[in-house]
Amino acid sequence: MTITRSANRKTRAATAAEGAVIAALHKLPPQYVAEVLRYIEFLDYKINVTGVDVAEETALWAAVEANQEYKRRHPDEELEVYETGADFLEAVKDL
Repeated sequence: MTITRSANRKTRAATAAEGAVIAALHKLPPQYVAEVLRYIEFLDYKINVTGVDVAEETALWAAVEANQEYKRRHPDEELEVYETGADFLEAVKDL
């Protein structure tokens, strides 16, 4: 019985908090509602990130750091920028 009461209290607290959020939303000027929604979506994403997402993010950051380290060690190398696709194809035709 104690567990049920505890669970019911949590449910009532969540409902009261949800009511407070909804009341606060109604007080906001309409132009801020979309921003609040984006923040809620961000929180949802942050809460639901899986281990795979974390591993992927870690791998991406490792790649960025490796790229920065390479650039630091080879400051004389720069990206080549081509005016047109034809210029690019001409530059890489021997590869």
